[in-house]
This record gives sequence, structure tokens and C-alpha cells, in this order.
Amino acid sequence: MTSTLPQDLNMVTYTIPADRIALPDLVQFFSELETPALRTSELEAPGLVWVLTTLYAVTSPDQLVEALPLERRVNAAEGPGLILSHAEATETADSIWQLIDGEFLGYLRGADLTDETNLVVRIDAFDSGEWTVTVRPPLTMMSDAFDRTYRPARPGRPATRLEEFGPGRQTTI
Repeated sequence: MTSTLPQDLNMVTYTIPADRIALPDLVQFFSELETPALRTSELEAPGLVWVLTTLYAVTSPDQLVEALPLERRVNAAEGPGLILSHAEATETADSIWQLIDGEFLGYLRGADLTDETNLVVRIDAFDSGEWTVTVRPPLTMMSDAFDRTYRPARPGRPATRLEEFGPGRQTTI
């Protein structure tokens, strides 16, 4: 699932090998995401909407978000997937103890969530293996610390699961 599409939308992709994933890393990826063009102050939350197309995870028992009900919501979601605000997606990421399989697609608020050309960030974990984090500078980018740790970023983006498998076929069983 690492084929780069010809229309890369000026995106760059970081590939993180499985042996470099220290769980729970998903919340770190959310905290390292920067959206300088979308903020009016450092205290303002990013103006992103998240779409979850696939999720298979283990959540911490002391968190409010439970894995199985969330997985069911993702699988039952119509259209592009389960739509979450940035705060809800961050809370979900914070609750996940182990992300086995998941695709988080980030869009600007108000964007057409069915149009992949509007995609500004993507976090993809596949089968407890390699992860990819794709961003669209200057709208979204990863922090300098993240860049130093996981570079080099490659131009382009991997195909999304929707592009790879088609509607309703992006979940794993």
C-alpha cells in the first residue's frame, strides 16, 4: 500500500518502520502536527476535520473512548467515513493504547470530505507494521522535532484505502 499517485497534491510522506513505533504513538503524531496557515494564535486548535475510514485498535481501560463501539461506528459510517472534529480525533488518539490498523484523513473545516484533493494530512497504520504520515505544506506540516526524527520525507502520498480498495472495502477482517 505504498504506491504514490501521480497527482501528489504537493504532499510529503514520512514512512515510519514498525520497529520505530513506540506505542502509543498516535497521540504524539497529533501533537506534532502543525497548521501554521490555519491559526491566528498558538493557543488556537487546528482547523481540521478528521475522517476515519478504518480502525482496529486497543484502547486503555481508563479512557472514555472504547475500541469496539468506535470500530463499529467507523464500519457503519456512510459516505467518506466517520467524521470527527479535531478535538474528538485527538481524544480518540489519546485513548488508543495500540493502533493495529487505521486510517485518519484530515481536511480543512468546510472542505468537501469526498474530494481527495482537499486532503491536507493523513495518518495510516497498517497491520501493526509500517506507518505513514502525509502532510501538505504549508497548510499542514510536522514539527521540527518530528522532522528530525523521521526524515527524510518523500514527495507524494501513498494511495488511500478508498483509492486502493474502493468504497466499503477498506476495512480489514
